Amino acid sequence: MKIVGTEPDVVETVLCAGGFSCPNCPGVLRPWGHGIERDVRVGGVIDRRRLRRSICRRCRSTHVLVPEDLFARRRDTAEVIGSALVAKAAGGGHRSIALSLGLPFSTVRGWLRRFGAMATRIFEHFTRWAHVIDPGRGPVEATGSAFVDALGAVGMVAQMAVRRFGPRRAWSTASVLTGGLLLCNTSAPWAPPI
Repeated sequence: MKIVGTEPDVVETVLCAGGFSCPNCPGVLRPWGHGIERDVRVGGVIDRRRLRRSICRRCRSTHVLVPEDLFARRRDTAEVIGSALVAKAAGGGHRSIALSLGLPFSTVRGWLRRFGAMATRIFEHFTRWAHVIDPGRGPVEATGSAFVDALGAVGMVAQMAVRRFGPRRAWSTASVLTGGLLLCNTSAPWAPPI
């Protein structure tokens, strides 16, 4: 899996020109068909997407090109998931958040539980990124709530990235910096800041 931009025509042009490097080796990704079509919930609307696949000519591994507005193995966009996380930090419960988003209770509860379970790791990862983006930044202080601290670290890095690199949605930044695995329930490590 490789996180790419959200414009399919631009992604296709870059892929065909050899502009994507392999996440596993120094090789270059080339076109390799498409994945199966899947439903993605964008707000309350279902969007059918067929993600591009690629192959590395060097190591022969294949990768799905996942748009940065998604997290791996999640049906809803990163922004919808992010809005649920923000609502939780503001004191909302999974039922009221699910009702406001028009989503199943179990879906929202799963996101909140996973983010809560990963909160310390998320805080540490995004704090490291904050120091890479702005090396002169002082220490990031924890408030005592791991969930709120993690959410604050994601927001802080998103703001810093916008100031330094230009506009990008906060949760797209989170997807890019975790390789789409922010809420993944495997132990796959996130790429560390360079």
